[in-house]
Amino acid sequence: MVHTSRSPYRPGRVALTVIVLSLAALGPVGWARAQDAGLSAQFDEITAEVSDIRELPVEEDVVEAFLSREDLQADLLATIDEDYPEADRRADEQLLIAFGMLPEGSDLGDLYVDLYSEQIAGYYDPETDELFVITGEDELSALDEVTYAHEVVHALQDQAFDLESIREPFMDNDDTILAITALIEGDATVTQIDYLLGNPVLLADFSTEIGDLPPSPVLDAAPAVIRDSLLFPYEAGQVFVAALREEDDWATVDAAYEDLPMSTEQILHPEKYTTERDDPIAVELTDLSDTLGTGWEVLDENTFGEYQIRLMLQGELSDGDAEDAAAGWGGDRYALYGDDADQVIVWQSVWDSEDEAAEFVAALQEYDESRYGADYEGDDTLTLETDDASVRLMLDGDTVTYVLATDAGLADDSLAEVAS
Repeated sequence: MVHTSRSPYRPGRVALTVIVLSLAALGPVGWARAQDAGLSAQFDEITAEVSDIRELPVEEDVVEAFLSREDLQADLLATIDEDYPEADRRADEQLLIAFGMLPEGSDLGDLYVDLYSEQIAGYYDPETDELFVITGEDELSALDEVTYAHEVVHALQDQAFDLESIREPFMDNDDTILAITALIEGDATVTQIDYLLGNPVLLADFSTEIGDLPPSPVLDAAPAVIRDSLLFPYEAGQVFVAALREEDDWATVDAAYEDLPMSTEQILHPEKYTTERDDPIAVELTDLSDTLGTGWEVLDENTFGEYQIRLMLQGELSDGDAEDAAAGWGGDRYALYGDDADQVIVWQSVWDSEDEAAEFVAALQEYDESRYGADYEGDDTLTLETDDASVRLMLDGDTVTYVLATDAGLADDSLAEVAS
């Protein structure tokens, strides 16, 4: 089983929550309201059972609808420019390519439409309060039932906690949004598992159907930063919510919606949320507008966080080394500037200790030297030069400053301003 997130497409920036199964072979049924009496009764039964398992009341009726895979793709194509504007996509492509996380020539819009068209089995839309099931039959399979059980948790969450409003203040911080999404999806995944375990016949049918699913070539071929960021809320979120339930069962999970996890660090290390609270440090970057001059603009500003730093380093380092180097993260912020021909990326991170910062610098140095095929030089400020990039890496106590520019002058001027 594969899970991901739908709109608005970028890892971490999530407006809709979905459960995803590899159902690319299902045939079209068109879009239709779930008005069949038998199906409506089945939906009501699932909703009531899920409500009891999750201990969240059904405050209002859930509106269900069917959507074919073809109609889903048409919907994605029609809404992508609204949900994920081209300027945002191009900035993300530029940033991820520059950091070595995306191949040259990648088109994130096409990638996400293809990925979601292949993978989505259902989703709940908190804007319209509708729950969509992507299906190719006029009755629910075991996969459809589990999809509905998962998605109806989102409807109950939305009624209890208002999923849009809790995320709205953090939409400029991908790491926090990814952490909140992990709470939401982990909650639904744990409930889904409890639902399955309580229905042995369904569990057997579900296991059989999962075994018969076709391959997922789009998901398998997707860059790790896309694929793994989409899986993260379900896999790591499930572990995080299971840890919360050890405290006081669902009451602790409910309380988390009032006291949200603020970083993927807290999701990866639940004790940093529960018993050894470690909230992220806000990093304020120096504005380079005056330094860079006329014609330059900020194309993107955001936060990576521990998990996406780990994903980046895994592109060249072993999984264990990348995980160790990303641990100890305290906070970070990056900004991407561009004009007609050049770009500058400044990235500053704060670590739990000077030793943790030094370990990260060593890992980042190894990462860059491997992907560029060139060596850093220098002592206090490390420099790396290639035909296409000038990189500066500086360690100052527990703070790491990184600059990536299209020429040495831009890199030096930017570093001097940011690190001053």
